[in-house]
Amino acid sequence: MNGFKFIDSHTHLLPGMDDGAKNVKESEQMVLSLREQGIEEVFLTSHYYSHREAVDKFLQRRKRSFRLLKPVLEHYSMKHRLGAEVYAVPAIFNYTNLDDLCIDGTDLLLLEMSSPKSEPEHVIKLVKEIYSRYSVEVLLAHIDRYPFMMRRKIFKQFVDLGVHMQLNLDFLDADYLTRQKCLKYIRQGHVQFLGTDCHRMTGKRRPEVEKYRSQLTARLTPEELSNIY
Repeated sequence: MNGFKFIDSHTHLLPGMDDGAKNVKESEQMVLSLREQGIEEVFLTSHYYSHREAVDKFLQRRKRSFRLLKPVLEHYSMKHRLGAEVYAVPAIFNYTNLDDLCIDGTDLLLLEMSSPKSEPEHVIKLVKEIYSRYSVEVLLAHIDRYPFMMRRKIFKQFVDLGVHMQLNLDFLDADYLTRQKCLKYIRQGHVQFLGTDCHRMTGKRRPEVEKYRSQLTARLTPEELSNIY
């Protein structure tokens, strides 16, 4: 295991919250796997859909789920921050305050665009509206999934808005253009967070870190990786 350490900024470890870990046993397996691969801190970012569930109800469910997971996190000395992966739809504007959905101790709101085929103009408009209404900073989830984020002019519009960027580690398995663009964004300092986006212990959504860490350190210098938390 090489020395490049980073926060797993995107996980679905909280049991029974969404399409991630089904129960505490599966959560524990995932936490152990992450620790064995050198991850020391995770953001707990369960899906939140404002058009389906009130914020208060989501927070109550999250509190109950976290109560089950907390002893596991403490047992494995895994630092953690509660948050949410907030679906980018206009229904979020039904709420006067989004602070409790931000990553604990920060003003970062992890925002998931509604579809890889989303119209970038609509997303930009929504982000601008978020900034005008709330005292939060937008962190765009897994930008590697969205073809329009690989287009320089559109990507620059998000950068100019002050949006923070998160990549899923498996961008390194994507097509050549996406892979090279994402590496370029890291080199330019536009990406602040990496994540496994782990949902379960099997298949493509498992907590895979080490093989991607090795690829990153082979392709990028320590200086180029220095903007990653």
